Amino acid sequence: MPENDTTQQQACLRHEPPMSLTRKLSFLVELAGKFGTCPPCLDSGALVWPPSNRETPNMLQPLPLFDASDASFRVLASDNKVPSVEPLRVSPWVAMSALQKAIRRGDVDLATRAAATLLKADPAKLWRRLAGIVFEDVGLASVETIRLVMSATTGKDARRQFGEWAVASLLVQKMCAAPKCRAADDMFIALSHHLKLEALRGDLARENLPEHLSRIRERRALLGASLAALHGTGVRWHGQVPRKPADATATFDAMRFAGIGHEIMALAEQGFRRTREALPVLLPLLTRALPSGDLPAADDDLPPVVIGHTGIPTYCLDGFSYEGKRALTRFLRRDTPSTQWLRKHVPAERRVAALHGAVFRVEGGLVRQRVRWACAATLRRLADHGYHGMTLLDPAAFLDMVRADLPALDEVRHDVR
Repeated sequence: MPENDTTQQQACLRHEPPMSLTRKLSFLVELAGKFGTCPPCLDSGALVWPPSNRETPNMLQPLPLFDASDASFRVLASDNKVPSVEPLRVSPWVAMSALQKAIRRGDVDLATRAAATLLKADPAKLWRRLAGIVFEDVGLASVETIRLVMSATTGKDARRQFGEWAVASLLVQKMCAAPKCRAADDMFIALSHHLKLEALRGDLARENLPEHLSRIRERRALLGASLAALHGTGVRWHGQVPRKPADATATFDAMRFAGIGHEIMALAEQGFRRTREALPVLLPLLTRALPSGDLPAADDDLPPVVIGHTGIPTYCLDGFSYEGKRALTRFLRRDTPSTQWLRKHVPAERRVAALHGAVFRVEGGLVRQRVRWACAATLRRLADHGYHGMTLLDPAAFLDMVRADLPALDEVRHDVR
C-alpha cells in the first residue's frame, strides 16, 4: 500500500486542521470543471487541509460563483470538524451491511464507524458501496445527495488531496440525514422475481436492441420500459440474456429523447459507469411517475434494536455475509411459526434465501424519512409479495410471521461472532 494511502487511513483516528474557505471553494470549482456541475450541498468544512507547497495568488477566482445569500455558501463557511471514530471489529462484509443499514436508519455513529472499517480494509470497496447505496436508498428523495456522492466517489485525486476519511465521513453524514426513497430497488426486485411479471420478462427477453430503444423513446408503460432499459444497457441482472447485443450509451440517449431531465440523466449515467449496477439505469425512468412538489416523508415502523455480542446491532447480520447466513441457518433449526411455515411450503435448498429475503423486507430494508408517493408504494407492495420468485400461499402472512419472530431470530444473532 502506498505511504500516502496509509496516512489517509490513519486520519480516521484524529482531527485535522480546518481548511481555508478559499481552498474549499477551489475544490468545488475543480469538481465543477470535471463533472459539469458544482455540488451545492458539499459541506467542505469537513474536508481536511491538504499539505501543499503551492502558492495561492489565484485562489480568489472561484468566489464570483457564489453569492453570500446562497445556501451552499453558508454551508461552506461553517467549520465542521472531521469525526474521530473507532473502526468496528467485524469482517468487511458485516461492515458493508452495517454501513448501509445505518444509513437507512440515519444512525450516523454506526455508519461512520462502518465506513472507517471499510476505508482501513479496502478503500475501493467503500467508495463503490457509497455510490451504490445512494441510488438504492436515497434515490429520487434527494438528487442533491446523489450529485454530492457522484462528485466525491469518482475523483480519486481529489479525495487523496483533501483526505479520504474527511470526504468519506462527510458523505456518510449527508446520506444519513437525507430523505430516503427505495423505489428503484423495489422495482428491480419485482422485475427480477415477481411471478406475475414472468410473461412480461419473457416477452422483453425476446426483443432486440432497436425494439428496446423504441419502447423507451415512446414512453411505454413503466415496467416494460424498465425491463427494456436493463436489456438495452447490458447490465448484469437475474434476467440478463447472455451474448445479446446491448448499447448503454444508446439506451441512456433513448431516455433523454423521452424527455427525462438532463441532470438526473447525467447522474444516472455516471452512476452506471461507476457501479455497473442496475439501479442507476432504472432511476431516471421513475421520474416519469414522480409527482411534482414536495413529498411527505415518514419513518418506517422500525423494530427494537438489539445489540449483539460483537457490539453492533443484530440487524447487521443478513444473508450477504457468512456470519449472517450462519445465523439464519441456525434459526431455521428452531420451531417457530415462520420456520414451520418454511419447512411446509419451501424446498430445503431455498429456505435460507427465502428467510433472508423476508427478513430484509420486514427489517433490513426499513428506513427513516421514507418519502411517500403512489408509485413507490405500489412497487414496494410488488416487492413484498414477489421477492421470493415462488408460488407461495399468502406471502403477506409469512412476512407477518417473520416480523413476529424477530425476537427469536435476535436470540440467535446475538451470539454469532
